[in-house]
Amino acid sequence: MTELQSGSENLKSDLKKMRILLIILTLILIGYMIIIFVDEKLWIKLDFDYKANWLILGLNLIVAGTLIWFNWKKMPIDRKTKTNNTFLILFLGIIGMWLWIPNKREINKLTE
Repeated sequence: MTELQSGSENLKSDLKKMRILLIILTLILIGYMIIIFVDEKLWIKLDFDYKANWLILGLNLIVAGTLIWFNWKKMPIDRKTKTNNTFLILFLGIIGMWLWIPNKREINKLTE
């Protein structure tokens, strides 16, 4: 296997890991939103006793930081696109993260 093929396989593998990380964050946020709207007592207990909102914010920042780092260090794209992707992740939050993740066609295009 040549070095280029190995690099493209690493990129695909890393993007799968990023997608899984984003799925986990999304499921946590959806679960938290359901709790907010369904059970006010549980929501108050989670927020005031366990500081769940701070934990979720921390997790969100860690995932955003990881995606931004990956965008700048691993993605084979030009600087302008990297800057645009960074703003997308920073200002649109979880929606921007989902918009940033390349689909299969874009992944194949990046690895060619």
